[in-house]
Amino acid sequence: MATSAQTIGGANALDRSNQKSRSLWADAMRRLTRNRAAMVGIIVVILYILVALFAPLLAPKNPVEQTARNSLRPPVWVTDNPQRVPNPENILGTDNNGRDILSRLIFGTRVSLIVGVVPQLIILALGVSVGLVSGFAGGWLDNLLMRITEIVASFPDLLFIITLTVAFRETLFGKAFGGLLLIFTAVAIISWTGMARLVRGQVLSLKEKEYIEAARALGIPTWQILFRHILPNTLAPIIVSVSFSIPGLIIFEAILTFLGVGMRPSVDPTNPLPTSLGQMMQEGFSNLSSGPWMLLFPVVLISTLVISFTFLGDGLRDALDPRDNG
Repeated sequence: MATSAQTIGGANALDRSNQKSRSLWADAMRRLTRNRAAMVGIIVVILYILVALFAPLLAPKNPVEQTARNSLRPPVWVTDNPQRVPNPENILGTDNNGRDILSRLIFGTRVSLIVGVVPQLIILALGVSVGLVSGFAGGWLDNLLMRITEIVASFPDLLFIITLTVAFRETLFGKAFGGLLLIFTAVAIISWTGMARLVRGQVLSLKEKEYIEAARALGIPTWQILFRHILPNTLAPIIVSVSFSIPGLIIFEAILTFLGVGMRPSVDPTNPLPTSLGQMMQEGFSNLSSGPWMLLFPVVLISTLVISFTFLGDGLRDALDPRDNG
């Protein structure tokens, strides 16, 4: 009878624990939905994602198609220059090669989102792995991994990325996927250190908890403790960190391409990534006196996307803060 009572009591305690866990995430979602800025950010990000996914259907023209005698056309609402009459087929005008700006903006959104997400996956894999092992193992391994992390973090981010992209730009690796693979690698190499430190700090506080000590005493394998007990409890700060990191990666790509060491321009009409917003900024800056709209439109898109992710990050930080009881 005592054993049965203990079993029932343990089951009830586990059920209460699961209900508490679910309620914490439900409360976080409730706080997030009450944050208007965060919800606006989510809606804008979703719109960008839909535009990137359905770019071939939404783009009115091929983004690399050059039309003769159709260069530097202004947007349709700019009619004060008799020398440059808008073309109704090009709503946002054309660039110096006669390419439709609207189509290029739609396809350029793809690159910004890919650059924001793909390197982040590499950063997560490196940073979370190093942070988990370093924080849980402790001792000499912790010291070694943290010294390596500090060495990598000591390099100036932008300078290191520019140096790496310039050094390998003309190699096969540098030419792969129009230079995006090199950008992914360069950004990930220098950006995983913050994630590693964050995860290590969480692990150091979690591994002293009673349930972790109990799991060790029961002989549960270390990998199960790490991935079934510790990692799930570090998800909240990781999610917040990712939401703030994505805008930085998008800006990195734009800066690199603007400086001429980022994504390579493409003339292949079948290329799913023919251009980037950074390339459009570079071209617009070169033709600033002829068509300021060429620079204005990509800047507005990048700014809107970055601000939306920032609003989302702020909302997630407030919603996942356990000290917030609102």
